[in-house]
Amino acid sequence: MKVNNTNSRRSFITKLGAGFLAGGLALFPESLKASVKNESLKTGKEPSLDLVIKQVGKKEHPVAFDTSQAIPYGFIWSNVYFKTNKDTGTPENKLGVLVVLRHGGIIFALNDETIKKFRLGERTKLKDPKTKKVITNNPYYDIPDNFIGRKGFTGIKGLQEKGAVFCVCDMALQSTSAYVAKKMNLDADDVYKEIVAGILPGIYPAPSGVWALGRLAENNISYIDASVA
Repeated sequence: MKVNNTNSRRSFITKLGAGFLAGGLALFPESLKASVKNESLKTGKEPSLDLVIKQVGKKEHPVAFDTSQAIPYGFIWSNVYFKTNKDTGTPENKLGVLVVLRHGGIIFALNDETIKKFRLGERTKLKDPKTKKVITNNPYYDIPDNFIGRKGFTGIKGLQEKGAVFCVCDMALQSTSAYVAKKMNLDADDVYKEIVAGILPGIYPAPSGVWALGRLAENNISYIDASVA
């Protein structure tokens, strides 16, 4: 599609965002595609996600938890997986665990400031487990112990320390940026840059969540849908 001016381009972005949220696939503007390569994927600053996924596949009992909804089962099942494998003889640092945050699950990849500024809790309807109110921060990042009342169960940061790898869908970050920009009357490119800057430490941006999931079989990584109880 040829875009002739800034206004039509912004309109195009917001329409794509709405379509993606409805479950459809969409193409995105060239400027956003360039941002994925130049900013989001951080080439040269850390190992590529492709390489990291291969490394997960070389570990023992490698598995991926597909987190496509704003519900915390991916972290619960990851903790269970680490504990039960440790109990049966596989040390945490030997276990292969990948958590793919995509679609509605991308909110877990973002820091408190980003979630609050763009009111992402309102969009996902995710509620804080303590206050029972819509979140204005990320309550699942820094839980050092006793997650869901289980000793040794941690949040995202603790799981990373155990060896879990997290990645987040960049296509969903783009569609969310378009949605937020329309809702708050902001520029979609600017929102996208801020959201990417708000990704939590150690979480790898993936071109898309399905891009990451598509590499599981070739690396002998098992798949678990973590968006259902």
